[in-house]
Amino acid sequence: MRTSRHSFWSLARRIPEILTVVVLAVLILFLVISVFTRYAMDLGLTWSDELARLLFAWLVLVGFALAVRHRANVGVDWFIAKLSMRGRRAVAVLQDLIIFVFCIVFTWEAWITVGFSLMQQLPALEITIAWLYGSALAAGVLMVIYGAANLIDSLRGRDPVMSLADDVETTQSQ
Repeated sequence: MRTSRHSFWSLARRIPEILTVVVLAVLILFLVISVFTRYAMDLGLTWSDELARLLFAWLVLVGFALAVRHRANVGVDWFIAKLSMRGRRAVAVLQDLIIFVFCIVFTWEAWITVGFSLMQQLPALEITIAWLYGSALAAGVLMVIYGAANLIDSLRGRDPVMSLADDVETTQSQ
């Protein structure tokens, strides 16, 4: 039972990564086809710009959520390395709390935007523009989940930022 639960969560964590790889592959393939048909065959695909924008939004925003998961936000490790272990932990908790609050606000605003966008359509694709803004909502939900997990890890003392600061300190002393 434990291994099936572990494999389920492992797969659930990998779905956004798999999604970004698939969307990137489709975007590249689509853009190559679009450029080829436009210049080699003199056929303009009327919906090509909209589809590229849609795929790019999903790629960037889900990638942004993955950055939250991997704690890939911009930081200055020099300051953290100068703090005591207790100070590092406090900074890590504060950082994760700020990111978590931002993720909640981002998700709420994305929800509101998707609600308003249901009445509009992308003219060439003839689908609701909510598919475009839905990428922000999906990313926001993922960011809230990842932000909460990061905050819980920081509160429990399992924070990769602290080990990163230890690496910086070790490198500086050599």
